[in-house]
Amino acid sequence: CEWIDRLAPKAFAVVAIGTCATYGGIHAMQGNPTGAMGLADYLGWNFRTKTNLPIVNVPGCPVQPDNFMETVLYLLFFAAGLAPVIPLDEQLRPTWLFGKTVHEGCDRAGYYEQGDFAHEYGSSKCLVKIGCWGPVVNCNVTKRGWMAGIGGCPNVGGICIACTMPGFPDKFMPFMDEPPGGSISSVASGIYGRVIRNLRRITNHSVNQEPKWRHPGSRLTTGYHPHTYGFSTSG
Repeated sequence: CEWIDRLAPKAFAVVAIGTCATYGGIHAMQGNPTGAMGLADYLGWNFRTKTNLPIVNVPGCPVQPDNFMETVLYLLFFAAGLAPVIPLDEQLRPTWLFGKTVHEGCDRAGYYEQGDFAHEYGSSKCLVKIGCWGPVVNCNVTKRGWMAGIGGCPNVGGICIACTMPGFPDKFMPFMDEPPGGSISSVASGIYGRVIRNLRRITNHSVNQEPKWRHPGSRLTTGYHPHTYGFSTSG
């Protein structure tokens, strides 16, 4: 804490890396004996550096390497006068990294829409009913992956446990249970999704067949006639 007190006010930028540094994380769980807290809780959410920048939070347990490096790169561009002040949300996270939810970028989101849920691990379907918090968690892991576009919790079959959120982990435990409210939304999605799924199955069956005029035979039945379009077949 002494080093933070001495250096933070003189710094060009103050960046908290990882959920423990940003919001306290596991060390700040209810009942912890350490008094651990995130950097903004310690310095104050209205803290400003000597360049009038707020604290920049890059959460994640652990943080995604590309998110951290991209944030540092943005701050370097700002320092060089090549970028505006870094845009942050209310939780001091870069908006372009944490503005969307896990669900919005998830390859499994289509299953949610159609009410098609996994009931055990190893399924390719939506994981909400087995503990995934993706629909309400701000994180780009499903789009960006873990590193170099590879990996990321739901991308490799894991549930989202909300490790980028200020309330992690207390508000999201126990991790393997269906999120509160998830049963209501999944039931509603299940009813709506069943109808949509059946309608799409009918349409899929129709468009998965060749047009009627494509059939064995010597006669062209597309409806095309050369004289209709001003062409002549004479030599």
